Amino acid sequence: MSSPGQSHSIGVFSADMIRSIEILDTDYMLAYMFATVFSGLAIPLVGPFVDRYGARLFLPLTSILLAATCIYMSSVQSLPGLYLGLSLLRIFGQGLMCLLGAWLIGEWFEQQRGFAMGVIGIGGALSVATVPLANAWLIESSGWQSTWLTHAWVLGICFVAPPLLLVRNRPEAEGLFPDCRFTPVEPHPEEETEYSPHITRDNWERSEAIRNSTFWKLVLCWASTSLVGTGIVIYQKKIFQAVGVPDNQPYYILALQAAIAIGTCLTAGHLTTRIQARYLMATAMFLLSGAMLLLLTMTQPWMAIVVAILLGTQGGIIRTVGSVVWVNYYGRKNQGAISGAALSLAVIGSALGPLPLAMSSDYLNSTTPALVGFFVLPLLAGLVVLTARPPKRIIGDNAGKA
Repeated sequence: MSSPGQSHSIGVFSADMIRSIEILDTDYMLAYMFATVFSGLAIPLVGPFVDRYGARLFLPLTSILLAATCIYMSSVQSLPGLYLGLSLLRIFGQGLMCLLGAWLIGEWFEQQRGFAMGVIGIGGALSVATVPLANAWLIESSGWQSTWLTHAWVLGICFVAPPLLLVRNRPEAEGLFPDCRFTPVEPHPEEETEYSPHITRDNWERSEAIRNSTFWKLVLCWASTSLVGTGIVIYQKKIFQAVGVPDNQPYYILALQAAIAIGTCLTAGHLTTRIQARYLMATAMFLLSGAMLLLLTMTQPWMAIVVAILLGTQGGIIRTVGSVVWVNYYGRKNQGAISGAALSLAVIGSALGPLPLAMSSDYLNSTTPALVGFFVLPLLAGLVVLTARPPKRIIGDNAGKA
């Protein structure tokens, strides 16, 4: 349901809206960048309120606001209007809707948190597999304005009343404990090893977490994925067409990528109970870097399938591990505030992704210079995150600096 604000959906509208509004590619990407940065700055302000009032209130409210934004987008005919519409899409879609899903998993699961996050990651992968194709078909058959209205109808019908009626914020309020238990789980420190996951029962403050070096190493991976992934999703049609991929095929390649991610989400969720997050995050970064190297060197259309496999595997890992690691490492009490701060930086990263490709394409007539940077960034992030050990909270003057 967050898809109207996601890059894989917005990117399908870009060509038609650029022609309708009569602007350049760079104008559109600058609007997208502004909207995403604005969203990234706004999300940390909302995170503490999610911790206080919960997802039962925020999910239907967010759906109403996102549906209203889709209605507004159907009437945009100017560059200032595009700036406003994209800003609202990114705040309510990519930002708040995704934060709320991860928040609920963090509250309702503990030992099974990684697997549960993998299961809900399937929703994101299915969105990537189906929404771009559906958008392309609807835009071709009825126009981009009507397609935005279809998104509004779907949100209004499917995701306003159900969350209000069915969602509960925390298990304790229902007489339960995480993982649907009737009694709390007693910790067994003797079962932990160097390679076991770190699931803390401490509750870090946001100010402590952002002073912790592990927080920033993990954020670098998330931001790198957002930057590179968003740029590729929006510009994949132009990149793949340069090596002979037929005009209508890039969205099918994206669907294959999403199908690979579905299986990877479940596998990655299972592995979070056995392998430290830093090793999984590093693996995701090296896969992303490898995909960018292949994009730089591929000469045949069939190689796009290999790129899709690499990106799908990487996406499944990062979607699962990158979402659950914040509550695992920093506790439940302030998870909205802490994961919101991390998400804001990832969102800002996604804002920057399309612009290098747009400028490279407009002014250098090639996406290669931007793709070189996209190869180097995740490679460096993967090397850095290997040093991100599970944090240990120290009470006192040095709190959060471990």
